Amino acid sequence: MGQNLKEEYFVRWTLKTRAALATALVVSLFSIALAAIAQYYAYISLKELLQAQQDTQVKLVAKQLDEKFEARAILLRTLARQLAPMLERSPETLKAFASQAVAVPEAFNSVSLIWPDGRLAFNTAMPISQQFQLADRDYVQRIVQGASTAISEPLFGRNNGAPGFVLAVALRSPEGRLRAIVVGSLNLLRNNFLLDLAHNRVGATGMYCLTSSGQNPRYVMHADGAKLMKAAKAVGESCGTEKTSSAFEILEPTQPVVARYLLESNGWELVATLPAMEAYGPLAQVRRKVVLAGGIGLLVAVGLMWIVVQHLLVPLERLHRAIQRDPGNLEAHLPETDTPRDEVSELASTFSRVIRQLVERESALQKAKEQAHASERRIQTIANQVPDLISYIDAHERHVFVNTAYERRFGLPAASIVGLSVKELWGAPAYADMKLYLDRAYAGESLTFERVPRDLREYQCIEITYQPALAEGCDVVQGLHVFVRDVTVARAQVNRLEQQTLADYLTGLFNRKGFDRYLSTAIKRADENQGAMALLLVDLDGFKHVNDCYGHAIGDKLLVAFAERLALSVSDVGAAARIGGDEFAVVLDDVGSSADAQRIAQAIVELSADPYIFPGYQVMANASVGVAVRRRDSDQTAAELFSRADAALYGAKHDGKGRFSACEAGLD
Repeated sequence: MGQNLKEEYFVRWTLKTRAALATALVVSLFSIALAAIAQYYAYISLKELLQAQQDTQVKLVAKQLDEKFEARAILLRTLARQLAPMLERSPETLKAFASQAVAVPEAFNSVSLIWPDGRLAFNTAMPISQQFQLADRDYVQRIVQGASTAISEPLFGRNNGAPGFVLAVALRSPEGRLRAIVVGSLNLLRNNFLLDLAHNRVGATGMYCLTSSGQNPRYVMHADGAKLMKAAKAVGESCGTEKTSSAFEILEPTQPVVARYLLESNGWELVATLPAMEAYGPLAQVRRKVVLAGGIGLLVAVGLMWIVVQHLLVPLERLHRAIQRDPGNLEAHLPETDTPRDEVSELASTFSRVIRQLVERESALQKAKEQAHASERRIQTIANQVPDLISYIDAHERHVFVNTAYERRFGLPAASIVGLSVKELWGAPAYADMKLYLDRAYAGESLTFERVPRDLREYQCIEITYQPALAEGCDVVQGLHVFVRDVTVARAQVNRLEQQTLADYLTGLFNRKGFDRYLSTAIKRADENQGAMALLLVDLDGFKHVNDCYGHAIGDKLLVAFAERLALSVSDVGAAARIGGDEFAVVLDDVGSSADAQRIAQAIVELSADPYIFPGYQVMANASVGVAVRRRDSDQTAAELFSRADAALYGAKHDGKGRFSACEAGLD
């Protein structure tokens, strides 16, 4: 009798204890799962918030840097205008004047004047006796080639070997001839606005750094002075703070929050980094407090659950005692008031049916899941065989699926690409081109567009198709199917065929069709920019006489030689075309005044007057030019402008040929 009571007590105690512990364990696991989900979303939300804040901050700082670069360029242009009338004076006088300029010492560490052939006239930080030849410098070459302003890549000074960079502006004559180059130098080791930025912090422990552009980027500014002029990454620069990703990145973040922005003034990249320890520190503190509170709550829950289970298991304890007394006559031992006679058997049979149905349903579900996986593998296999880029991005512009063509295109495994946003994968410039179309696609529009490369490094011309994926049963766009096709070859063929139809077969200039198209585009561009443009009609005087005296072969050579002179005279200001046998036309973009157009017309007349030397022949042929200027407030059509230029050409020929004539607006 004592042994039975002991066994009954042990069973009753063990069951209640296990039920209480099991319930507490389930609640704990559920709580842990909820905490993990909350931790995940808190981490994602905090990361997005920090990223947005840092993106905004680095953008504002980048705008300030652009403004400072522009302010210094304006300062140099002002100094150039002041030096313009003094260039004939001695280098000592020019240096003394530049040294006394009010704002120069605060804006630059030194100021230099360089002659067009690359010789150094003076440098305010060096004696006049020290001379250098700077023609090989990239900023000098860009100014000589026609740029008005140039910012050099980071370089080491030839005088002191110190790292720095220069800002150069052109000093030109009213006729556009380069007279000198005014250069402002910034030493990266001395006090200036970049060094001030290096001392600033992102948060308490973060930093800024600035990297140059080009194929070999370097650190132009870094909080660690030892990294100045050191090589930097061309893509994904993080100021050297990147770390290996943790296997539990959500629980223990290691990756810093990084924001990048390209300067508009010179293409340099400003990077701001915030260490993970500081960025996610509040999240870790909250997690520790939650864990402590959860442990205390778990202990309290276990005690309460044990009490509740003890009360709920009273009927089961009675059933257990009845089974122990007489398993063959269970109904006789069950209490009639508390437990009906068929309740346990009905529960057993119902439980058996439920288990059987669950097994059948699980088998059907497993079969359906295997079929779905097989179908997904077939679709993925087909997508991987297609040379085009095929992907799916979710509502947050992040890649959920990519085919193997993405691996070949970006040099990354598909697993690394999945999870990246469109901006992170394609880069900021490409993302800016796609953003308008992405917004339209997320609004529910299916569309296809072509992206033209911005520079020579992006050699591909691609066709992109966005197909919205709608949620089942509603019109909400939950993602986009993306198809990217390389159309570089096809586009090049179309462009080549189009250029062939627009070029003159003999001279290589625009033909009449190309001229009409260019003229219409120039008028439209002038209206958009609220500027003026001009049309010049040019006719070779005596061309028929050349054909009659020397033959058509010499006449063709004369046309080719004149076309070369004509193209050379307008190469920087417009385009030339051959619109008839010996009839040519010139379209001038962005004309400042009628005098500018007439000056170019006079240059064409003078160029045509020089003898044309061919083997065994010397041919003379003058040109007559008719000038018509379309002012910025004019609404003249292309036909009306052509008519005015033709009238002016007729006037030039009537006045004796070998000269130009201008038809002013509003005159017949």
